[in-house]
Amino acid sequence: MRLLGRLVLPLASILVALLFWLPSAAPTAHAPLSAAAEHRYGGGGLEERGGLRILHLRGAPYDRGYQHGVLLRQEIRTGLRKQIYERLILEGGVSHFLLLRHAQHLDSYLPAKYREEMRGLADGAGISYSDILLLHSFHDLTSPPWPRQGIRDLLLTLYPAFIPPLGARDVLFSSDFSPETSSTGSVLSLPLEAAFAAFGTATEDGKLLHGLYFASPHLSLENIILIVHQPDVGNRLVALAWPGAVGVTIGLNEEKISVAELASPSLDASLEGIPLPFLLRDVLEHAGDIPTALRLVASAERTVGHNVLIGDGKPADAQAMEFSAHLHAVFEAEDDLVVRTNHYLDPALSEIQQISYQDEYESSQSRFEAIREGLDTAYGRLDLSGAIDLLSEAYAASEEGHATGEGESVLGVVIASSDLEVWVVSVVHPEGKLVRRSVRLDEEL
Repeated sequence: MRLLGRLVLPLASILVALLFWLPSAAPTAHAPLSAAAEHRYGGGGLEERGGLRILHLRGAPYDRGYQHGVLLRQEIRTGLRKQIYERLILEGGVSHFLLLRHAQHLDSYLPAKYREEMRGLADGAGISYSDILLLHSFHDLTSPPWPRQGIRDLLLTLYPAFIPPLGARDVLFSSDFSPETSSTGSVLSLPLEAAFAAFGTATEDGKLLHGLYFASPHLSLENIILIVHQPDVGNRLVALAWPGAVGVTIGLNEEKISVAELASPSLDASLEGIPLPFLLRDVLEHAGDIPTALRLVASAERTVGHNVLIGDGKPADAQAMEFSAHLHAVFEAEDDLVVRTNHYLDPALSEIQQISYQDEYESSQSRFEAIREGLDTAYGRLDLSGAIDLLSEAYAASEEGHATGEGESVLGVVIASSDLEVWVVSVVHPEGKLVRRSVRLDEEL
């Protein structure tokens, strides 16, 4: 009997752990909002201009989150169901237990203001705070590799003997799963393939042009949104994002600081840190120049590898920062140009990266050279139309540019930082017609 008692507790713990690994059902539906609850989002607003949706959020962190959740309630729920519960867990075979553990782990690193905004977002959308955390874990979960030791540490917090026998990547994803996009075209990330900045002698008027290229036929215009943040404290900003996003991957603030991130996988990864979208949100809210922006990212506890391109429209300048969890390198512009794709130029970072990502490294180099050649050809004459043409030429040269289909997908973005303008460039299939839509941050404010 004593022996049976000693066996029951470990067996029960293992059973509970295995249950956590099973895919969960979709999020539970909540009751409709009451009239009193609807009144809370009065400070925010949602509008559509020529097919581009613009979300205005104002006030304290919780209130902005609540406005966001109420105004995009259905889109947020749909993204959660399709991308997390159906695509990641059911189709991809991702461990729901690891998703939950990582989400809880992430929560402990986030600044209080973002946790408060996410609580408002959950309340406004009528879903749980844990589900909002899962949505924001997606960014790091789709940026390989997860460090094996980090996964072991997460699992050990449940039961010491419960350690996966597989490699870190295999634990998370089945071999045929591509987490970046879904068959429906809905995305929870904005996967950039190239970014450039040109200013001074490189542009026609000396102003800064910040070009960003997606090259993803799955990035439908209806799945993105421009969010205008007007916080009580800090800079006001505009960000291109997906419904439900609190962090920023592409954005511009009222101080004419523009940012964009490109994933750059590195073996130097960690679970002990803050995902980059939250760091870039902090940059836009608090930085008024490039040195401050660089310090905010360099001094933070980071998770996975990225390249970040930071621009300043006053006076025009741009720099690139490459980093992994523990290393970073900063590059100033050369001849008033900066180009980045998805590989590192810094020797130390590059050496670590090429160990496991040789094929991706070579593809990224090809894109880098093509963008740089286009900038050199237009040097001194580059204007807004020329920057958009560079995105179009890159698209035409890609495999996606030869694909057939219907609808409208986002090709890229050009941020005219000096003029506080954000231009969203899309392509209409199958005719390949380019469409340009813009907002001016100063006018939105």
